[in-house]
Amino acid sequence: MPIFFFDTSALYYRYDTHSHSRRVRRIVSDTRYDCYIADVSIVEIASSFGKQCRERGWGTKKFDQMDRRFFDDMAVRRLNICPITKGLMLRARHLIRFAGVEKKRSIKTNDALIACCSLDLALEKKQRVNFYTCDKTLYSVLKDIDAFRKGLDLRLINT
Repeated sequence: MPIFFFDTSALYYRYDTHSHSRRVRRIVSDTRYDCYIADVSIVEIASSFGKQCRERGWGTKKFDQMDRRFFDDMAVRRLNICPITKGLMLRARHLIRFAGVEKKRSIKTNDALIACCSLDLALEKKQRVNFYTCDKTLYSVLKDIDAFRKGLDLRLINT
């Protein structure tokens, strides 16, 4: 069964109307696919909902509607949660050191955690994982690192 892992930036399009929403909704709704997110995305998605509600003048009713749909997806296991373990935190630190210092590339804390979580899932399941992101910087960093290229099919949703 194909596996999809969503960075928070790509997952957001499941709950908003955008030109990319249809693709993300189709994938997450398709029961032939297993879809995953990192546990840190539970908090990050709320931040994304809040930002969009502020910028678009939407109130708490719209926020609650998007948030409820998100939690419904988790409840019916359309989104499976990968926990960030201590081991993943250490791997994320190594990724930040390697990409951020040695390669002089920018990578944020949660992006490193999410990336390592998706690679860990690929290793655990012993199959390539389709990794979706809208973050051009994260995509660029990961595509230049062999381990991520070998374990993940990196997909950039252009915004």
